[in-house]
Amino acid sequence: MNEDLSFRTSICSDYETLLKECQRAMNAWKQRREEIARIGLHGKQAGDELQKLQAKYARAYNRLERHTKSCAVCRFTTELGRSEETGAIWNSNR
Repeated sequence: MNEDLSFRTSICSDYETLLKECQRAMNAWKQRREEIARIGLHGKQAGDELQKLQAKYARAYNRLERHTKSCAVCRFTTELGRSEETGAIWNSNR
């Protein structure tokens, strides 16, 4: 986990909750996709199941992105991280 992400999650509990939800949805989709490939399932039912899991992940990711754009705390920590990166680059050029 990078420092900006851990800093943000330590400050914004909503972000942390949404991030965990997004990670769970992504893992569920990935694991089921791997299981279906391993077993060799084919057909509409398997495709529909994967499509639903993918859509659940997309919704969770969308909620996370919307939050980071609307939450003042998350916007602040993002900008803080960017200014620290810029400062690090500026200082390394000295």
